[in-house]
Amino acid sequence: MLDDRKRYAYWMTEEIGPRLLTVKQACTYLNISHTTLYRMIERKEIVPVVIGGRTLFDRKDLDDLVEKAKSPGQRPPSKRGRKPKASK
Repeated sequence: MLDDRKRYAYWMTEEIGPRLLTVKQACTYLNISHTTLYRMIERKEIVPVVIGGRTLFDRKDLDDLVEKAKSPGQRPPSKRGRKPKASK
């Protein structure tokens, strides 16, 4: 028997899955944390859909985000690593 996460992941890959996903569903779909998702919203990498006070994400937008990340020339620069030293 599949555990809930595997069953959900399988269901999300089917075409009959919902078009609009909750924050939790979008995080599971992209395999990222809530913090990462909210940072992506702040950086305007993804735009949520707000309906009736609920924050949702269009699955097509999430798929487009993944496709852009696969293109080597389209990746935004990483913010990780050392900060440049101040000039003396």
